[in-house]
Amino acid sequence: MNEDLLQFIWSMQLLETNALFTSDNEKIEILQAGTLNTNAGPDFLHAKIKIGDTIWAGHIEIHIKASDWKLHAHQTDPAFNNVILHVVLMDDGYDNGIPVLELNGKIPGRLLNKYAAMMQTAAWIPCEKHINQFPEIKWKSWLQRLTAERLEQKALHIEERLHYNKNDWEETCYQLIARSFGAPINSDAMEQVANALPLKTILRHKNDPTQVEALIFGTAGFLESSYKELYPHKLQSEYRFLKNKFELIAPSLQWKFSRLRPASFPTIRLSQLAALICKTDALFDKLILQNDVKKMESVFAIHPGEYWKEHYHFKKAAKVSVSGLGKSTIQIILMNTVAPIKYLYGLKNGKQEMIDDAIALLEKLKPEKNSIIANWAQLGFTAMNAAESQAMIQLKKEYCDNRNCLHCHVGYFVLGMQE
Repeated sequence: MNEDLLQFIWSMQLLETNALFTSDNEKIEILQAGTLNTNAGPDFLHAKIKIGDTIWAGHIEIHIKASDWKLHAHQTDPAFNNVILHVVLMDDGYDNGIPVLELNGKIPGRLLNKYAAMMQTAAWIPCEKHINQFPEIKWKSWLQRLTAERLEQKALHIEERLHYNKNDWEETCYQLIARSFGAPINSDAMEQVANALPLKTILRHKNDPTQVEALIFGTAGFLESSYKELYPHKLQSEYRFLKNKFELIAPSLQWKFSRLRPASFPTIRLSQLAALICKTDALFDKLILQNDVKKMESVFAIHPGEYWKEHYHFKKAAKVSVSGLGKSTIQIILMNTVAPIKYLYGLKNGKQEMIDDAIALLEKLKPEKNSIIANWAQLGFTAMNAAESQAMIQLKKEYCDNRNCLHCHVGYFVLGMQE
């Protein structure tokens, strides 16, 4: 038993009896259970109860034991001055002058058994046996909430980076795009390259693709080996000059090639990043301040230099030409990077239309394909677009995996079902 479960039971009034009495044996009638408070202060606000012949209006506090009132120091907090009822699982005798209602013995056993089963099950999601009874209209509404929640969660991480970059949206956008180019397993390394190599530095040489590649591959640590071919030698020479000119410090990186298709090799991705920067010097304007998906996708219609049409690596010739980004990769970048930045920009600048545009962008993109989405489909819940697939990922990771059922609309419904 925990306070979250007690709050759920109180909010739904899932008690076995209407014959309720205080610890002083005064009859209680619950006229209004109150509104759950998600901020500091009492657990339920603006409740109305009748004790004996007197009707009281005020707040309600929930605890496991009556003495938790003192443990939490509520007696010194003015926010609790208007509490009219102290609801506890067990009354251990602590008297704070407020009527106490003990719930021990008044909670339905079937509810406790169902909750325990959901907490202990080895099923993919706790409510797997009951979720098909959740109304579709409520499912769609919950997915919309989860989409916004996931965007907000991502926006918080981006805001930290934006603060570090002194509110430079363009630099922040560049760093996040670079990170997205490293998916699925080289994201951290790509991000470190972008952090060590400011966009402003690269843009000073954007009209010379060779110098841009020299800066990027040098910072990434790929120009430290000995090469026989002319092009890598040229990059090494350019990088030595540019490194001294800009006093660049290359981070120590571990690049991963194993189990990747050549199209996802970090060398290919770095060459594509170089091509993107040479092509577009205003990523933020052309991606974040843009609403046309086709135009956003066209930003990533990039073609690296001739060398990378014939190589996967500096020492490895390509059997099949790989140059541009695939459509699915572009969609993932729009979904995981562009939409969250757009959402944050709307939040920070009070532009609701930008927030709506971020969600609309996800609704226009295809759902991603991964094991989480596949498992939801097996349960009968198919994502129709990227907004829904992102919502389903949020639901699984933040609620199902954490057994956060009491704060989930599905879990709330399942636990409150009458059987």
